[in-house]
Amino acid sequence: MFYIMKIKKFFAVFLFLILFISPCYATNPDDDIIILYTNDVHCGVDDFIGYSGLAYYRDEMKKLSPYVTLVDAGDHVQGATIGIISHGRYIIEIMNELNYEIVTLGNHEFDYGWGQFENFNKNLKCGYISCNLRDLRNNNLVLPAYKILNYGNTKVAYVGICTPETIGKTTPTYFKDENKNFIYDFDGDDKGEKLCASVQKAADDARKAGADFVIAVGHLGENEDVTKVWSAPFIAEHTRGINAFIDGHSHEVTEALKVKNLDGEEITITQTGTKLHNIGLMKIHTSGQITTKLINEVTGRNENITNLINTLKARYEDTLKSILSRTNFDFLAMDDKGDWLVRNGETNLCNFAADAFLNEAGGLADIAFVNGGGIRTNITKGGINFNNALSVCPFGNTLLIIEVPGQSILDDLEIGARLYPANNGGLLHPAGLTYEIDAKIESPVSVNSAAKSLILDENAPRRVKNVMVHGEELDPKKLYKVIGTNFVLVNNGDGHIFANSKIIKSDFAVDSDSLAHYMKNFDSIPEVYRYAQGRIKFTK
Repeated sequence: MFYIMKIKKFFAVFLFLILFISPCYATNPDDDIIILYTNDVHCGVDDFIGYSGLAYYRDEMKKLSPYVTLVDAGDHVQGATIGIISHGRYIIEIMNELNYEIVTLGNHEFDYGWGQFENFNKNLKCGYISCNLRDLRNNNLVLPAYKILNYGNTKVAYVGICTPETIGKTTPTYFKDENKNFIYDFDGDDKGEKLCASVQKAADDARKAGADFVIAVGHLGENEDVTKVWSAPFIAEHTRGINAFIDGHSHEVTEALKVKNLDGEEITITQTGTKLHNIGLMKIHTSGQITTKLINEVTGRNENITNLINTLKARYEDTLKSILSRTNFDFLAMDDKGDWLVRNGETNLCNFAADAFLNEAGGLADIAFVNGGGIRTNITKGGINFNNALSVCPFGNTLLIIEVPGQSILDDLEIGARLYPANNGGLLHPAGLTYEIDAKIESPVSVNSAAKSLILDENAPRRVKNVMVHGEELDPKKLYKVIGTNFVLVNNGDGHIFANSKIIKSDFAVDSDSLAHYMKNFDSIPEVYRYAQGRIKFTK
């Protein structure tokens, strides 16, 4: 009898551990949970599948399961005219009509300033989530770290993660106070430990709150163009308790990248690319299995979403259609696959934009610089309108002129060349200046994550060589007048510093306007712009 009681007690404890403690025995759904996900839409509201196609597909999925959720992994308010001209407001309106339930932040959600980001968060019905956007003044998170949705008796937690690259990939001053001290951060450090700890805490807290499944929704990226210790694979490999990972930021088409977490469990990372080329379809099956699939074609459109988009576009369409000039050739920012050309090479569009900036200076500047990340789309041959100019320079950055020593120009060219031949939005495209990048020399620039800045080793060999200003060798001690955007010249965008500079003329034009002004100078764009002009020589 004694042994029977002990056996009964053992089984009672065993059942308790199974039912209430072990995360392996989650409450599986009574029907498939369908998670439709997007990332890096970049205002492509009616490109490819488009938001109306997404809405149609969502409605079709609702015929298969009562559990259908729309999720976005960031970078939705910037990238095309409809976002630029409304400072993102129209995109939030469309997303609300679509009834997104889970949205995390991309770096471009801050492109219109901190105040506008707060407006987005206030007006987006579901609000944003992020486990690593932190107010340094009190060490508290700015947003909820996760959100739990109920599907019958099954609880799924979504953990939001935004890349620490955000500070450098938008305007750094947006995250500073009036004394230029950082007051916001994304838990970035050189080893990725802070970010992993923040993600782990969010996953653990969600489990404690009753989550049966935890899905990471990150804007981090997977390839070599992103910081490795802040990438989705790194985070997945150095945490536990996450069942799957919806990603964004690097514009990769990733149906199912498999990595193993700290417990050796296989985690799927997935990403749709950009501009709604694809819709992501994640299923949590009744068995508890999670699968992912990319949908690249739908058979219908949602009329309500189509009408909303057309109504919003009608508010500004006439203004944007007026022809500024014509071109007999294409201006290039990216290739046919959508891969950036302006971040690791010279193109005719960068030459034209730099010349437009120099033209806007009206003879007050010696040199113009355009950062590759500031050029966002191609212009195809034919009539060029203001919409083209706005789409090429979508951030609404203002131009200014600084006076700066030649040595600072050399240093910043080095910062822009630090990642070549990999992509770098900070690559500087010049007018009035030419230079060479020798990739055989290791870059003397390193990252100081603690200070959110770049360090240039003064004693190391330089990869930037043969810098010429209007055909003469640049003098490190001479003062030069440089025109560029506030993002690059004064706001430390892409890590640029331009030390010891003096502002000669501040915020006197918008970059897209200057591009439009220059276009108007020509009935037809001159043939000299058909090809890149060799202003940067690349040596591998």
